[in-house]
Amino acid sequence: MKKLNVVAKKVALLMFISLFSIAAYSQFYINVGGGYNLGIATQSLLNNDESTNNITKIENVKVSLGKGLNFGLNLGYMFNGNIGIDLQCSYLLGDETTSESKDNYTFLNINFYDYEKISIKSQMFRVNPSIIIASGFDKLDPYAKFGVILGFGSITLNYLYEEYENNQLQDKEVVKWKMDGGMAFGISSALGLMYHISDLISVYGELNLVGMSYAPKKGKMTEYTINGADQLPGLTTDDKEIDFVDDITYDYDNPPSSAEPMKELKFYFPYSSIGLNIGVRFSF
Repeated sequence: MKKLNVVAKKVALLMFISLFSIAAYSQFYINVGGGYNLGIATQSLLNNDESTNNITKIENVKVSLGKGLNFGLNLGYMFNGNIGIDLQCSYLLGDETTSESKDNYTFLNINFYDYEKISIKSQMFRVNPSIIIASGFDKLDPYAKFGVILGFGSITLNYLYEEYENNQLQDKEVVKWKMDGGMAFGISSALGLMYHISDLISVYGELNLVGMSYAPKKGKMTEYTINGADQLPGLTTDDKEIDFVDDITYDYDNPPSSAEPMKELKFYFPYSSIGLNIGVRFSF
């Protein structure tokens, strides 16, 4: 019994020392940083084509809405030199992806040129909770992060059509859509290197990987002009609004009202990316 009491006291002492060391090291921090992401896992949503008389060339345009600039603020807590938790709030300012269609032909000695341009881009606010595993080295401190990522964003789709005769513009049509609503979900990971300038200030570089897609819940036409004249007032609700749903049942005997948004199946846009972030950490 006496030996058991001695062992119990030693275990209690070790636990106290362990807890004290964690408390002595543990610290909150704030990261401020940003960087650029390259799109991966792209989809062929658009295409370029160019026609001259009887010859047409068509090529794919790869789309990833996860590429672009991102700016973030991290709040974190290190339990010790090796384990911590991190919550990042970031804003993705996506690059614009564009496709073009050009049709050039001559008929009755008149040169016709039709030009069509479609562009798509996205903006997204993202919340990214993660677990940090660090080396705990004094100066150069490699680390890794693993977590999930939630996104709340919008997609802008613009359409431009121009028709020329003998290089003179005859008709111009502009249509703009905004799609939003719903939440994106994905996973994230990162490998980074932290340089501790002092106990309070550090700088870091981080290679991050995001796997995510996003399906908006609704779409709305925000602009529709023909030769500068606004056409929106003349459209019915189903012409200028869309509800994206998981399934559609159509009753031909009772068609939907034109006063309600048109229903379309959800479409998942690609947001996966790989990027490089740099920033500053303030510990306290």
